[in-house]
Amino acid sequence: MKQMNIPIELLVFALSNRKVNPLRLFLYLKSHGSGYVSWNTEQKEKILSGLDLKSPKTIEANLNWLLRNGWVSMNTKRGAVRVVSYLVLAKKLDFQCATGAVCELQNLKNFRPFIYAAVVTYYLQYKYRIARQSARKKGRTTTNCRYRDLPADYLAKVLNLGKSTIVRYRQKAWDAGFIKMKHRYKPLLLPIEELEFCRIYGDEEAWQLVIHNNQVKIQLSNAITSYIHLRTKPSLKKHIHSWKKVDPLYEGF
Repeated sequence: MKQMNIPIELLVFALSNRKVNPLRLFLYLKSHGSGYVSWNTEQKEKILSGLDLKSPKTIEANLNWLLRNGWVSMNTKRGAVRVVSYLVLAKKLDFQCATGAVCELQNLKNFRPFIYAAVVTYYLQYKYRIARQSARKKGRTTTNCRYRDLPADYLAKVLNLGKSTIVRYRQKAWDAGFIKMKHRYKPLLLPIEELEFCRIYGDEEAWQLVIHNNQVKIQLSNAITSYIHLRTKPSLKKHIHSWKKVDPLYEGF
């Protein structure tokens, strides 16, 4: 099965700026040519089928965005589209890391759950890496647990999206089988009969109180594990280092 190693910051950009569909077309074109892709009726039919689209207008709208933003260019003499390299986009979008997410081409048809899961996976590892380095400085150790914590508030902030949007994205990634989540609870010494009073007169966190196994508990953020593979892109790493001094926390892993 043919795979692509897509720069994670390209996925983050598309998600934060709501440009997932143009990115999907860009990746399709990139996977079907070495720089140039013929642009004709036959190719458009292949794209409709390959991306499971219904209208050619969708292709044209996404292509126009790619043209306006310099992700592709049109060679009218050759009747082809020239697709720029990841390195060009890395410089244009000021990438800070060389991490990529491995995507099988068949996932381009179900791309949104994949991109949701890939971004969640990256920030799971990024957040864990920061915690591990902080613990080392304090002379502590961290456990390498399969399930890790990634609050929706944290992801909403870094992606500049609403918390409800993040919760919906995570659920779609889970439904598609790219990630798995576990509910977490913290027991409270609170009688069940006082729960409703706390919900009405307590602070915002009072709505995190639930009854679980016949006991009042605080519902914590879900613990997540991922089946997405992240892999460093060596050529991207080399070029990023040649452009700027990279913060080790942002470097590919």
